[in-house]
Amino acid sequence: MAKPGDEYLKEVTSPSELKRVLSFEVPRERVESEIEEIIRGIRKDIALPGFRKGKAPLDLVRAKFAETAKKEAFERLIPLAYQRALEKEKLEPVMPGEISGMEYGTEGPLRFQIAIELYPNVVVRDYRGIKVKKEIKMVEDKDVEAEIENLRQRLATFERLEKEAQSGDVVIIDYWRVDAEGKIIKGSKVNNYPVEIDSGSVVKDFNDALVGMKSGDVKTVEVVFPEDFPNKDIRGKRARFGIEVKAVGKRVVPELNDEFARMFNVESMDDLRQRIRESLERSCEEDAKAKAKREVLNTIVQESNFEVPDGAVDLALKSLMKSYREEYGFEEGVEDERLKEIEERLRPLAVNIVKEQFIIVEIAKREGIKVEDADINMIAKSIADRAGVSVDEVMKRARETDEIGRWRQDIVRQKVLDFLYEHAELEE
Repeated sequence: MAKPGDEYLKEVTSPSELKRVLSFEVPRERVESEIEEIIRGIRKDIALPGFRKGKAPLDLVRAKFAETAKKEAFERLIPLAYQRALEKEKLEPVMPGEISGMEYGTEGPLRFQIAIELYPNVVVRDYRGIKVKKEIKMVEDKDVEAEIENLRQRLATFERLEKEAQSGDVVIIDYWRVDAEGKIIKGSKVNNYPVEIDSGSVVKDFNDALVGMKSGDVKTVEVVFPEDFPNKDIRGKRARFGIEVKAVGKRVVPELNDEFARMFNVESMDDLRQRIRESLERSCEEDAKAKAKREVLNTIVQESNFEVPDGAVDLALKSLMKSYREEYGFEEGVEDERLKEIEERLRPLAVNIVKEQFIIVEIAKREGIKVEDADINMIAKSIADRAGVSVDEVMKRARETDEIGRWRQDIVRQKVLDFLYEHAELEE
């Protein structure tokens, strides 16, 4: 049985497997009727100069609010036409449609098009019994001692010295990037950053600039990033930094003895070593399990062939590029040839991210994997405990920011990974 709005859809074209373009025509009399209804509604609610509320002449209201009424009519009719078309054609868009080609002249119907992308036909390879190695790293004595040294270093205190910075000293600095005109690049400033001179924690030019500086000194230094710098995009590149020394001093670390051990609620260094060994073994087990889960999922993604919507890939790529800009100090909106290259290199990753999302949803659907209220409550309680607030406060904030939707995605992903791991063939 036809429903109001069914007749507005005039044509559906398929530019590609997942794309559809819906062409609409809304009869002029229908549009004008909607506009008239809106005009009459406006008239009831307003009081124009010289007239009581609801008593202004319709012609005067039409003249004053014609564009407003037409816009509101479009905002009512277009979603109606769109929704009815989706129901009629049994289409399921993966994201909101894009309106184009809107026409409404002095005569004729309202014409417009809406381009949509559909959920793909998710073809997933057999995901049970995938062979994967679970390689658990053995904990050695040197690993235990390294962890103890890490604890010792974390408990180090800073002893301020009134002197010029030399090799081995720790310098607390503020630093920022400077453009070619000597201006600070927005968002690049880092405050109270500790640097141990000659420790290799910063590039050589930056390190050498700190030698001889004392508290209160400010200078600008040009840095050339070495060819083996971890970020290959800036290897060999030049950059200018401003530096202000806040303090010069040295790190004082505690001695390794039973008094040190008692800081961790054990009686002796032997007890501390045993506790650390057990903790490292648990961590290695969890790391091996997490790596195996990722490998199983990666195998499924790589061996499952289906097309993914371009729009969803573009959104994923946009998110990746936003993270890249933030990490490497590119301001939003600033164009750079390097960014175009990075975007092309990141596109295959974006495709895999989207593909993985569809696969996870599909496996969850097939296996009846769902999010329970208890799962949401567990996350909320964990956040509440860390923040020192009530669970109700956390849930209220999560609803306001739609954070619960992200929680649900994370929970489903973890449950699917657990399922795949349980049904994999592990080789230890």
